[in-house]
Amino acid sequence: MPLLVTDGTTARQQRTGVVFAEGKITSAVSYVDLDWRAARTAGYGYFTLDLQNVEFESDQLALWQLSAASTPVTVGYYGGYYGYGEGDSDLDANTSHSMNGSSSNGGFFKLSADRNGAHSSRYLGNFTIYIIFSVDSTQTSNNTARCSTYWKGTARLSGTLASSASGGGVCTGGADYGLRFGCAGGSETMSLGSYCLTGFKEGGQF
Repeated sequence: MPLLVTDGTTARQQRTGVVFAEGKITSAVSYVDLDWRAARTAGYGYFTLDLQNVEFESDQLALWQLSAASTPVTVGYYGGYYGYGEGDSDLDANTSHSMNGSSSNGGFFKLSADRNGAHSSRYLGNFTIYIIFSVDSTQTSNNTARCSTYWKGTARLSGTLASSASGGGVCTGGADYGLRFGCAGGSETMSLGSYCLTGFKEGGQF
């Protein structure tokens, strides 16, 4: 049954977020792929990906766009990131940097600010990532970013220890299939965690 919002005289349906993917990580995996094609076809253009208690002990945590099944986009990521906290509270070249689009600069969004996890078996990673397509579906033929992405989170990271990590940017590659999150190197693994991908429709189409 839909949620109805009323001012006492008139009422309208309130579209809440729809969960399109969720799960738990209970054994070692390098990455998790999320397919959002059905959501995009249905008009969803604003997503949040919540990662809770993710262990990424030996590699940095990364996010890719997927252009097709098992096909991550590995170039075209532009933006910046930072991580600071207990071990290093200054925003400098050691704790913040740019993403310049090239694969050599890291062809992915650097969720953990280019740093490995250093969890000490108790301080795992918790992140909320926002992924936004064009402002309105009528603008899909314009020169708009696909997708704009920003994130905020916390984890115990190498060097900065208990940390605030954040970043944002765009990827000019296609994201029509979905997303991938996991260890940047591909050979290291996540062994704990849970995730939830929630979609929202474009404003004005409720």
